Amino acid sequence: MSIVNRAYGVHQAPALDALQKPQAAGPGEAFSKILTDAKELDKDATHQAERFAAHDPSVGIHEVVIASEKASIAVRYAVTLKNKALEAYHELMNTQV
Repeated sequence: MSIVNRAYGVHQAPALDALQKPQAAGPGEAFSKILTDAKELDKDATHQAERFAAHDPSVGIHEVVIASEKASIAVRYAVTLKNKALEAYHELMNTQV
């Protein structure tokens, strides 16, 4: 957190922890963590939707939509990273030695 953010009391939302850049040892582990996080967020979104469909009074439509959007963002992030990794691989394979 920067000095400016601390001075003005700006804090990062804890809900975005799953979308932070991974601190894994290698790219394989990082990608695995990202996929695991996306899978967990998708399970949570499905669970919230099922509870709402079952008329659970503790679950509102706003919670279902938020959980669904979190899962969607996590999956798009994972797909973007996969595409970038493939693009880098293809570029390396096409490099003349």
